Amino acid sequence: MPHRSTIVLIVLLIAGSTATAAPLAILPKDVVYDAAIPTPRSYLGFEIGERHIQHHQLVGYLRQLASVSDRVTVEEYARSHGRRPLIMLTITAVKNHQEIESIRKRHLRLADPARSAKVAIKPLPAVINMGYSVHGNEPSGGNVAPLVAYYLAAATGEQHQALLDNVVVLMDPCLNPDGFERFAHWANNHRGAVPNPDPNHREHREPWPSGRTNYYWFDLNRDWLPAQHPESQGRLAMYHRWKPNVVLDFHEMGTDATYFFQPGVPARNNPLTPSRTFKLTRQFARHHAAALDGIGSLYYTEERFDDFYMGKGSTYPDLHGSVGILFEQASSRGHLQESVNGPVSFPFTIRNQFLTSMSSLQATLELRESLLDHKRTFYQDALALARASRVKAHVVAAPHDPARLHRFLEILARHQIQSYRLAQRLRIEDQTFEANEAFVIPTEQPEFRFLEDLFARRTEFNENIFYDVSAWTLALAFQLQSAELTDIPAKTMLGQVFSGHRFPRQIGSFNKTDLAYAIDWRGYYAPKTLHQLLADDVNVRVASEPFDFVTGPEQVQHFEHGTLLVPLGIQPEKRAKIVRILRDAGRDGVAVHATTTGLTPNGIDLGSSSFQRVPKPKLLLVTGGSSYEAGEVWHLLDQRLSIPVTLVADRQLSRVDLTDYSAVILVSGSYDAMSSTGVAKLSRFVETGGSIIATGTSIEWLDKNKIVETAFRGKVAESAVDEASTPPLRRPYAAADVDAALRLVRGSIFETRVDHTHPVGYGYAPQATLPVFRNNRVFLEPSQNAYSTPVVYEAHPLLAGYVSAENLATIAGSASVVVVQRGQGRAILIAENPNLRAFWYGTNRLFLNSLFFGPLVRNP
Repeated sequence: MPHRSTIVLIVLLIAGSTATAAPLAILPKDVVYDAAIPTPRSYLGFEIGERHIQHHQLVGYLRQLASVSDRVTVEEYARSHGRRPLIMLTITAVKNHQEIESIRKRHLRLADPARSAKVAIKPLPAVINMGYSVHGNEPSGGNVAPLVAYYLAAATGEQHQALLDNVVVLMDPCLNPDGFERFAHWANNHRGAVPNPDPNHREHREPWPSGRTNYYWFDLNRDWLPAQHPESQGRLAMYHRWKPNVVLDFHEMGTDATYFFQPGVPARNNPLTPSRTFKLTRQFARHHAAALDGIGSLYYTEERFDDFYMGKGSTYPDLHGSVGILFEQASSRGHLQESVNGPVSFPFTIRNQFLTSMSSLQATLELRESLLDHKRTFYQDALALARASRVKAHVVAAPHDPARLHRFLEILARHQIQSYRLAQRLRIEDQTFEANEAFVIPTEQPEFRFLEDLFARRTEFNENIFYDVSAWTLALAFQLQSAELTDIPAKTMLGQVFSGHRFPRQIGSFNKTDLAYAIDWRGYYAPKTLHQLLADDVNVRVASEPFDFVTGPEQVQHFEHGTLLVPLGIQPEKRAKIVRILRDAGRDGVAVHATTTGLTPNGIDLGSSSFQRVPKPKLLLVTGGSSYEAGEVWHLLDQRLSIPVTLVADRQLSRVDLTDYSAVILVSGSYDAMSSTGVAKLSRFVETGGSIIATGTSIEWLDKNKIVETAFRGKVAESAVDEASTPPLRRPYAAADVDAALRLVRGSIFETRVDHTHPVGYGYAPQATLPVFRNNRVFLEPSQNAYSTPVVYEAHPLLAGYVSAENLATIAGSASVVVVQRGQGRAILIAENPNLRAFWYGTNRLFLNSLFFGPLVRNP
């Protein structure tokens, strides 16, 4: 139970209602504060909670605090996409700062089973990481951070000194600077002199895409696992630099809610998380409960939120020997808003977050030795589990695409998982892994639990309801060739450890006698090369048939459908430009081959009409649907491939001349704001030769608006009323929500088969199977045209995750991708999201093929 001193500290905070909590009264009143330490008000010019602090103000104040207080240091660890700094404060006693590196190194030894037994726990401080506002429009976290920092820097007294002596606080005051700034700007610019609590008031109705997400509209609280953004990459580096004992993750939820803190739903925990983690979480919960009880704040635990997906801020630590704790505060979404519990004020939301910040610090202090012992035991047990595991290593490869494999290995390295280049050719059952082209990942590593979670293919669960996704198998997301080793790999099998420093370049040969260049479309970054060539008006052609290519004396290379051809003889004035671009392609891992003859030993010759010219793309992305999926498209094209895309709001499409564009992209969404004029324009666009690339639920919208006709599976059965049918079995009223959740497809992985001869399938291996991620119930029938379903689900498609028996039966044999011809144009319908969270490298190609080669598709 919490110490009496903790409860006294908490109840001395203001005990007003949700509407009247005052920003002046959040700090404990019975504490003497060092007058030399600047208050937030002295820097900002207003009290915390009176306005929404902007990111530059937050950073400015905390840097000033660090410049004045010898308890505080600050370090910039990353820059966001919007070039805003992400900072980490280290707050502890002066004596700890004087030996901070020694403390950090001793702490890290607890995660090294070979050395952890010798670490003396009794004198070692615990480390707590306090992370605020990973969702930018959940601002109470980022706004309470300066108050917590001030309190830790300025408070005096024996109890406070004991906290500083025994705990190292790592504070990340704003995990999402770009979204935080977006929301602060909105809230501050739509409040009046008199706060308006009406939920319909503009202040509380933030427009698309909202401040929840980062610059490219990604949910950074799902990026701890894929780590595709600079914010997350920097955060992971800081995490593993310390491996803290406790990680706090502060959020907000709906205005009509109360307050949540973990533990979450017990049946929805990750099976690899040790039971001691949940025991410690429950011990923390008693402290939070006492703090909130002291002022009469309502709260709940063990409902709604789970600890299953390991890519969230409160769950990632659980598989790294830490205790992650999620906090969810009912949001004011502005400054003051009505709710079923009465008016919710912004200061009130900040006050609750302050209370649980304090209770977390006190719990960390009291449980310090248990937390340190948990860290040591966690990693010792992990190695024991690894030694007992049937699987001793994983082998992975990406034939003909070393760049994709490299990006996969980078993710493992960010999670402190070591991989070794395969030194010898290896054959496992019907698979062959070539030396130097594959990597071995031994399972006997300290991060065994997380490694196993990344490779897991679970299809059975304690409970089939999920707050987030039910599967995230990384090798499937990257479409890697993979196998398990059940024997410990011999040392002679292991080459150099992957360091990530050397990107796998392809060295091309360029000579004056070259007649043409073939670009291997299997390379992940080949679309970037293609766009650069087309942007410079280079004539580029794509092979619709296979061929062999003479690359040197008695040297012949085989190429499949989708290989790019750059002829030089018909564009000699562009030779220098072409060579420059193709040299850059090699640095991106794209293979380029030269030839001095147009006559091929097998297959089509270089002048064949089966080499089709690729038109220059001009892309338009309609916004207003899923901001996540729109951001994934924008990020893929803009950040990863340097391809410009025009963003147009659905409500403004009627004003745009679509004849300038080669493709219009629609991601999942209902597009309710699009006018009838916009719908008509989109219809004419495809009728007159344009391409629509539609993913997920936008396919239903296209069908509803008669832009394309689509055959769905299951729709008639769901909507038809059969009076003669037997009434459904009676069910308890309380089971309705659970039953509805079980019918969802919440994020599972399925196996499909690709037609590699179809332009949408270019670059995939002949008869390739392709894992796809599905989190919707858009089930497509294969096309009536035998040549227009380039990707179809296998008969037994489930690879990982949960799906109901009814949904699985519907998915089996259904279409993943369908091409619908209309007039001179076409719609390429992709039932899933091929760009999920920026780490589904394996299905990115389907989407990119649709953009570049869509105009070449003709339904026979």
